[in-house]
Amino acid sequence: MPRCGGPGPLPYPGPADHTTRQGIGRGDPLVRLNPTECTHARTRFPTYLCEGCDTTRDHLRGCASCRRAWNRYRWDIAATTLLYAELRAFLGASFTPYLDSSEVLAREWRARPPGADIADFFRHSTAYLYNLAIWQASGHRPDYCAAGIPLLHELGVRTVLDFGCGIGNDTLPLLDAGFQVTGCDYDSPSTAFLRHRSRHPITVVDPDHVRTLPPFDAVWIIDTLDHLPDIDAAIGPLMRTTQVLVCENLAVPRGVTGKGFHRQLTLAQFTELASRYGLRPAPLPADSPIMAWRR
Repeated sequence: MPRCGGPGPLPYPGPADHTTRQGIGRGDPLVRLNPTECTHARTRFPTYLCEGCDTTRDHLRGCASCRRAWNRYRWDIAATTLLYAELRAFLGASFTPYLDSSEVLAREWRARPPGADIADFFRHSTAYLYNLAIWQASGHRPDYCAAGIPLLHELGVRTVLDFGCGIGNDTLPLLDAGFQVTGCDYDSPSTAFLRHRSRHPITVVDPDHVRTLPPFDAVWIIDTLDHLPDIDAAIGPLMRTTQVLVCENLAVPRGVTGKGFHRQLTLAQFTELASRYGLRPAPLPADSPIMAWRR
């Protein structure tokens, strides 16, 4: 297990050394950090960090050594996947193994000039590409499609807008499942990587152009609501016409890191907004990674 503040290379757990529980992300393997070996955390965390997401995240934010071990652990899992190989091929000589993309994103956000356009942050960030890829390739991203695709088929959905499609973690499985899918995101390193790895011709439209789009049977919006400073303005036109909206489970604490580009939307807030557009929550298991809203 990783020691905090120890000299030399830090040990980290391999795949056999973790337990699966509600940890750093929904369904993430939880690194067995022992804070009794960490002087600055000793009074706060007298035992293993198994109390839940907030405790673990707080510890990793405050302990650079454990954070480095956790980052390396995730990268080593990711390195065994096709997605990792695709990312490495796409970036070529600029590929940076073990990049802590969350920390880089935080620095990039703090370095933004006052009043800078938020959209420009996402248009130019390669760190966000790493963040999306390693989250998926390490197995720490919930399998939203496994929960959502059967539901979309059951509801007779044919056309889907993947709003905030990023690198296509859901866009590509939705296409493979037979839906007519349009991506929606800013032109960025992430969407360039989506086109690089897609086996299908794919259309990606700019979020600023949603008012010009035809209606879609379903709007798929995962890990995006918390990024929108004005949800009503961003997706109101889509909510007015769609029959189904799928998002992550807003009742479950999400992996929001406290950075300015994340604003944790509450279930009550989104329920009120959706109701104004005639959308009501569909019955799904409480532990489902998704929520669905129907007209």
